[in-house]
Amino acid sequence: MSSLSRVGRGFNARYLPSFQAPDFRRLWTASMCSQAAYWALIVARAALVLDLTDSAAWTGYVTFAAMIPAVAMAPIAGYLADRFDRRSVLAGAYTVSFAGAVALALLVGFQAVEAWQVLALAAITGCARSTQMPAAQALLANMVPRDRLLNAVALHQMTFHGARFIGPFMILAVLWVTGNQDLVFFVASGMYLLGLAAVLRIRTVSRGVIEVGRGLGIFTRNMTAGLSYMYSTPLVMSIVLLVVGHCALTMSFESLFPVLSRDKLGLEDRAQIMGSVSYLMAAYGVAALMTSFYLAGVQSEQTRGRLFLWLALLSGGTLAALAASPNLELAILAAGGMGFAQGGFMTMSHSMLQSIVPDEIRGRLMGVYSWHIQGSMASFNLINGTLAAFTAMTASMVLASGGIGFVIIVMLSLGRLPLRQLYRRGVPAT
Repeated sequence: MSSLSRVGRGFNARYLPSFQAPDFRRLWTASMCSQAAYWALIVARAALVLDLTDSAAWTGYVTFAAMIPAVAMAPIAGYLADRFDRRSVLAGAYTVSFAGAVALALLVGFQAVEAWQVLALAAITGCARSTQMPAAQALLANMVPRDRLLNAVALHQMTFHGARFIGPFMILAVLWVTGNQDLVFFVASGMYLLGLAAVLRIRTVSRGVIEVGRGLGIFTRNMTAGLSYMYSTPLVMSIVLLVVGHCALTMSFESLFPVLSRDKLGLEDRAQIMGSVSYLMAAYGVAALMTSFYLAGVQSEQTRGRLFLWLALLSGGTLAALAASPNLELAILAAGGMGFAQGGFMTMSHSMLQSIVPDEIRGRLMGVYSWHIQGSMASFNLINGTLAAFTAMTASMVLASGGIGFVIIVMLSLGRLPLRQLYRRGVPAT
């Protein structure tokens, strides 16, 4: 028994030390609930508008509407996360997400929903999520000791990747138990409510440092501090630009999954398509969750750097494998490979940035980081859906092109000194 206890303590010390902080547990729970609701809605909205419009382009429009607010909102959200109490900013974002999800659920439930309403509510919840993410990321760094920061970031990233499993699995559970796809929207609303309840229990006080004074110049410097730091620090800029390419070319697949299910996998009605996409997203999410958990225990900077490179290459390769899958079973396997690689790559990049950025501008830096990655994902979801709808390219061709394109970018990145050193040694000590 004592040996089992020692094993358990060793496991917790290596992989779960950040959970010793009560507020971190609350933030982790809130993030898991809200992200699960977000990904359930990504799947459910895409299947809904495909059923309402019979247009692949509309799946791209709605996914774009959910993600594009990051382009406009994330820099402002980062400023808010440094200017005000990060707990209050977070609570406000969760409240708006809950309200938007309830409104969509009621429209669907009363059979009164139209495609433009789905589009508008996707944009509203997208604005709330764009505000939530920088505030949560900045608040997290103040909940744990400095030596546990990388562990905390990796565990928090598990909520983003694990939610890709939990959200679609909720859809599958609803379909298995009730056969009523409309209930999915009410379940997502309930998850947002649980997340809000957890956020309201957080006690950690956290703010950034804002330059005091009036005038346009001071306001502009405050708003652009994160952007200035990002593009004046070669290592940070290199990581961010590589992540932008990754998100644009390998992670902008949400609008294509319903079309792939219909055109390549041979599924027809909304319930079948929603189920297929849920299987693909769940496989992606559970693999990403496992990778993030493993990375939480990696302590060697050299190992982190090498994993960063290999996961980047694997991200592109597994996307091409999905495009070539002839049936749902192999597509699920390929989606799991994508989750393993892409989830690990994003966890590594996020951990690296959090270990570099100073806390005074953490909210603004993470805001413009979200601006870059969410903007690229939103834009390419729109582009991919449009290509599949209005050109000779099929969903499989679009996916394969993105995967191969990113592999080429990674190979070219070996010629950039900051990234070459990062791949070899990890983040340098500061």
